[in-house]
Amino acid sequence: MITKNDEGFKRRPDTPRRVRNGVRLRRKEGDVEFAWPAGAWLTRMLRDVDETSRNEGLEFARKGQTSLLEIEPGRIVGEVQDIDPRPHRIRIEFNPIGRDDWKKVVDSMAKEARYAAKLVSGDVSPEIAEPFAAAGIALLPEEETISIQCGCGREGCRHLATLAYLTAERMEQDPLLVLTLRGLYGPRFLERLQEARLVATSGVSRAHPVPLAAARVRDSVGSENGLESFWSTGPGLEAFRRDRRGEHLPHALLRRLGAAPMEGRFPFVGLLASIYDDVAMETRRRLEALDDAALAAPPSPPPSED
Repeated sequence: MITKNDEGFKRRPDTPRRVRNGVRLRRKEGDVEFAWPAGAWLTRMLRDVDETSRNEGLEFARKGQTSLLEIEPGRIVGEVQDIDPRPHRIRIEFNPIGRDDWKKVVDSMAKEARYAAKLVSGDVSPEIAEPFAAAGIALLPEEETISIQCGCGREGCRHLATLAYLTAERMEQDPLLVLTLRGLYGPRFLERLQEARLVATSGVSRAHPVPLAAARVRDSVGSENGLESFWSTGPGLEAFRRDRRGEHLPHALLRRLGAAPMEGRFPFVGLLASIYDDVAMETRRRLEALDDAALAAPPSPPPSED
């Protein structure tokens, strides 16, 4: 039997109703592997969902059958359109981490600069979970603490799977969402961590050690013992060369912003990344040319005595 709905197109009664401008999974067909913590979180969410419902939920997510997806501290709310006239509302809630426990985690992370550096760059690796574990807290919610309710009345339904895949993709794009789901907005957590870093370091927060050259100057003998060699170059100057590149996370800002909302023939974020690479390469080339010119120039004579 073929039916005709209000939007004017024919639909089989056993197929879901279409959703205009629905939330859609953007991953390529067959690509359902997610990086940590999104992958670990997805595993917990699908623990009671059978293979058939998982596949159907994944198909719903790709087709954009979700009309609402809200991710807030401690909960996820969504609406998934199925064959019924009205969409099914799903509510997923987690036991939030308490205020005192958040403080323990923040104070623990503030002792080391690497945690703040990773989070600011959007790098939420399993290493981030260590301070939580040390405080006796699970960064990823325990399975028994997750509450799931769906309007369809079934457990482990395809509507839950749909929401789980969409949230996992959001979390992979913005890993700080794992903190939001545990009860504290990711940006707010970063603010508290940076404030704690300032307190822990007495207002001097260094992400990198003191450069070797500066350390040598700091640890050198007093100025009265070096007057005779003041205008002489030290050993190894010829081999000295500044390395401006260092270790960095490529396209950290673009990674932090996530996927661009604009759609077109070419990925907008990829185009920006290519432009950034070209600009960085040309800048590096010009700076190296300046270095070469400076090394080739004769040394300036010492000032004459009056």
